Amino acid sequence: MGDINIKQIENLRLRTRVLEILSMIGLAGVAVLVFKEKYDLAYYWIGAVIALYIYKYFTGVSLRKKEFLSNIVEARTNELRSQRDTIQAESQKLSQALTALADAQDELLQKERMASIGQLTQGLVDRILNPLNYINNFASLSVNLAKDIKANMENDLKNGNHDNFNDSAELLVLLGSNLDKIYKHGANTVRIVKAMEELLKDRSGNRKTVDVNELCKVNLDILKRNYKEEIERNQILIHFSELSAPLTMELNIDQIGKSLQHILNNSMYAVMKKSGSSEYIPAVSLFMGIKADNLQIIIRDNGVGIDDNIKPKVFSPFFTTKTTAEAAGTGLYLAREVVSNHKGKIEIASEKDRFTEVTITMPIYQ
Repeated sequence: MGDINIKQIENLRLRTRVLEILSMIGLAGVAVLVFKEKYDLAYYWIGAVIALYIYKYFTGVSLRKKEFLSNIVEARTNELRSQRDTIQAESQKLSQALTALADAQDELLQKERMASIGQLTQGLVDRILNPLNYINNFASLSVNLAKDIKANMENDLKNGNHDNFNDSAELLVLLGSNLDKIYKHGANTVRIVKAMEELLKDRSGNRKTVDVNELCKVNLDILKRNYKEEIERNQILIHFSELSAPLTMELNIDQIGKSLQHILNNSMYAVMKKSGSSEYIPAVSLFMGIKADNLQIIIRDNGVGIDDNIKPKVFSPFFTTKTTAEAAGTGLYLAREVVSNHKGKIEIASEKDRFTEVTITMPIYQ
């Protein structure tokens, strides 16, 4: 009953009953004294009885107050218990709803993964079938050429006829060309399979503290070394705008570096493809900034841009506008996966024949 002491109420009730008994005894004593005509003693006895009644009255008042407060406390306690039970029931319903939501999210994530795997598989099949068809076709042609060469050589040996020598030489040239194409398409197939292997790697963990200014600078230096001749030949401008103050973040240095390299390589491809005009000055820029507790890395080029009809496909696995020998089409897909694993996002803005701008946004505090 809260702060109300049950023992106090029981004591007051017992005291009230005792006082009632004493009062009755007192009244009986008064009657006896009056009957015996002992009026002086009766007056004192009456006074004592009155005192008992007064004391009993205040005891009753105190008891009623205690009982009233006890009833209020008990009613409030019952109300709180009812509210507690209601809250527990609602909490249980909420917990069940959250569990159902989590299950639904897991199911949705699983469906997305399955859809992504299906997309990857389809892309892989499409990308591998093309070079494999080349390999099979040129291999078949090479087998026939080898048979023709063997037949010519046998005829020459049998008849002592050297007129077929030139024909055999031409067949050997064709055979060499076919074998060279088989090698190249086989190498392309290996590149695609290795790209698939890269897609299936675990990209979580292995994070280290790194200065993001230094990280971007290192990857720009790698770009300059890899494209040294192209940069000098086409007079490509490389611009770097770093943060005004050092900033360290927990990042997977290898994966973020590969992502930056994929994007920078695309920029170099875009400006080199547009090079040739005397008025055109190719440029690749990397800007860094902070916006609302997020790090932003912006890579911009003034190359050929991206056609509007293929913009929705640029992040699809195995999609590329380059030839199979130039790229496997997994760079931007992997970059988006890596950035997503760092709780960030990657966006592309582009205008055909004007520019392409890739913006990477990652929370500083993860």
